[in-house]
Amino acid sequence: MRPAEQQWLLLEAAADATLVVGRDGLINRANRRTAEILGWQPAELIGQSVEVLVPPASRTAHSSFRKAFVASPRPRMMGAGLELTAIHRDGHEVPVEISLNPLVTEEGEFVVVAVRDISYRLHIVSQLNETAAKLAVVDERDRIARDLHDNIIQRLFAAGLHLQASLGRPDQDPQLVGVIDEIDEAITQIRTIIFTMHSLRGMDAGFEPAVRLVLAESSRVLGHHPSLIQHGVLALVPDSLASEATDVIRELLTNVAKHARATHSSVNISVEDNWLTVTVSDNGVGPDRETTPAGLGLGNLSQRANGYGGRFSFDAGEAGGSMAVWAVPLA
Repeated sequence: MRPAEQQWLLLEAAADATLVVGRDGLINRANRRTAEILGWQPAELIGQSVEVLVPPASRTAHSSFRKAFVASPRPRMMGAGLELTAIHRDGHEVPVEISLNPLVTEEGEFVVVAVRDISYRLHIVSQLNETAAKLAVVDERDRIARDLHDNIIQRLFAAGLHLQASLGRPDQDPQLVGVIDEIDEAITQIRTIIFTMHSLRGMDAGFEPAVRLVLAESSRVLGHHPSLIQHGVLALVPDSLASEATDVIRELLTNVAKHARATHSSVNISVEDNWLTVTVSDNGVGPDRETTPAGLGLGNLSQRANGYGGRFSFDAGEAGGSMAVWAVPLA
């Protein structure tokens, strides 16, 4: 076997799309990987200018660079530091790395052009950058939540205690009682914001982890840990709807803590027949006959369900207590 044939066998076995290009810029040979990466059968490329693989906007400049390389050939990467693309046979651009190596055979002088598809690498880099950006947002949420809890809430709480201690019997002054109630309400709202921030962090990990985080945080005000029951594949729920459902669960558990006087509660999440159904039950006192969701501050849950083409109901549970059902279509 002649040396030139041995060299070609090595090029044919290369993992990259590999071309042998003459000094005139015409393609002399192409290996089988060229078809897999760039869509061109080797026979289609032979005799064509290598510029056929270069994006149209770069062909004139590429021709000049190619001639400069032929005048002073040496192994090197093409366009080091630049984002290079090659034209696929169907016209789309493929992100690539290209290495150039001079080759001298008995047939003449050539350039071996190795073209490596880096699409997957760029995809991984993009995912890493996206993850880093999400982590930065999560860290900022945590910092804000810590500041709210460690500084703002404590200062408001101290202010309320100071008012109560310094005024003796503030219940005798309705205006002062109102001020203290406003401070308590501000503390409640800030704690809700902190809960939301922590839940958003859980949502980055998925629907189920976000729900479990809400259950863990709600247990502090409920005095018990709600149970979680799942039916179907929660991963089928779109992120935006999962976030909405997580907020609904938080609001319903807050309602249980405020009104139910329950010792047990449960959250049932079902994904079935293209519907998401959230059911929150408790063993508390249950609603009065004349109690409406709006009267418990739950009117907005009906509106949110209607916005998705769904429904919301709040009734007495079959075994006592109360049962709230929030159901919406997945699409």
